Amino acid sequence: MKKLAKLDLNRCPQNHGCPSIRVCPVGAITQKNRRSAPVIDEALCIGCGKCAMFCPRKAIFMVKED
Repeated sequence: MKKLAKLDLNRCPQNHGCPSIRVCPVGAITQKNRRSAPVIDEALCIGCGKCAMFCPRKAIFMVKED
């Protein structure tokens, strides 16, 4: 079972640069601009959970996938 990072858009303010981008060791989180929601590339995500721990609004969380 693999863990993946997911984004809850209702918790993400989407009005600033996503702080979790800089802690992702594989660059799986991107953002088109500072006013857009971050995007998590599930193909790149290694399930380490660093982004979820670093997100101040807890908008990024981990889920187990089959």
